[in-house]
Amino acid sequence: MIPGAALLPNFGHASARKATTKILLVQLVITCLATSVCLLLPSLKGAYSAAIGGGISIIVTLYFAAQVFSKANGYSANKIARSFYLGEAIKIVLTIILFSVAILWLNVSFLPLFLTYAATLMAYWLVLPFTLETVVKTS
Repeated sequence: MIPGAALLPNFGHASARKATTKILLVQLVITCLATSVCLLLPSLKGAYSAAIGGGISIIVTLYFAAQVFSKANGYSANKIARSFYLGEAIKIVLTIILFSVAILWLNVSFLPLFLTYAATLMAYWLVLPFTLETVVKTS
């Protein structure tokens, strides 16, 4: 069991929970690394900004996972697809809101904020190909 996994919502499907947990952990590691690198800069503003950029990514990932994977088993494919589309749309709006708050009210440096956010998006590419259990059958 991955430490801290109990803090995540119960997504209902073990592989989805496992993938989400790994994505969040990779995002957290990337955020910590970027923040640590920015601590080497003369100003703490870069480290603070990097932490916020990574935090934005982690928050929207948690939201999306809770929105999409909290549905009980037995939903139709149509309802599941609708849940994904709605979750993704709200995730985009939430990302815009969080970036707006960070830029307008938190006095951040844009470059560390955005670069750390972009780096944490790589967590999906790094984790999903090795986590999801997919079976391709050919006739």
